[in-house]
Amino acid sequence: MATTPTEKQSNPVRRPRGRPRDPRVEGAVLGATRELLRERGYGGLTVAAVADMAGVGKGTIYLRWPDKDALVVGVLAAAWTPIDDPDTGSLRDDLLAIMTGSMRELNGREGRLLFEIIPELPRCDALRAYWNSEVARPWGSAVMACLARGVERGEMRADVDVMQAYQMLMSPLVTVGATDEKKITTKQVTTWVDIFLGGVAA
Repeated sequence: MATTPTEKQSNPVRRPRGRPRDPRVEGAVLGATRELLRERGYGGLTVAAVADMAGVGKGTIYLRWPDKDALVVGVLAAAWTPIDDPDTGSLRDDLLAIMTGSMRELNGREGRLLFEIIPELPRCDALRAYWNSEVARPWGSAVMACLARGVERGEMRADVDVMQAYQMLMSPLVTVGATDEKKITTKQVTTWVDIFLGGVAA
């Protein structure tokens, strides 16, 4: 419904009271969340522990983040760089570019935090929404665009289910990254890509 000038005058915009938010507080809180995730994992993370490490009150945290899931999403959002579609002109080179880029992200200190939330995805709406929108969907869009171009160029069979092909290709990154303490290597990534292409080549 449209608002009349009279209504606007009788309902002035309220300015927030108190001091403006201090960006140092956000940095301290997200930094504490990051360290506690590494030390204790998702299950051991609490807002009280974050407040204690950051040197702020719990009320200060709840003014900005409604719960610990929001804190975790804040940490991940600051750390994860979405994967771009490289479009090199070669299916193999495209896939290697995406896979090695993902490898570097997941091997980094911040990227490793993604593996802390994977077990929580089925039961946490906020974390699942973040994973789907910022990790899985950009991955999927980039990989499936590469696969579609591979079919057009005659590098991949047209009867291959692109969604299943994407899932088969990306699963080793998540599985190995989540279960092996060692970092994923370029040699592993190259092997996965070549095995995949051996099964779908035209």
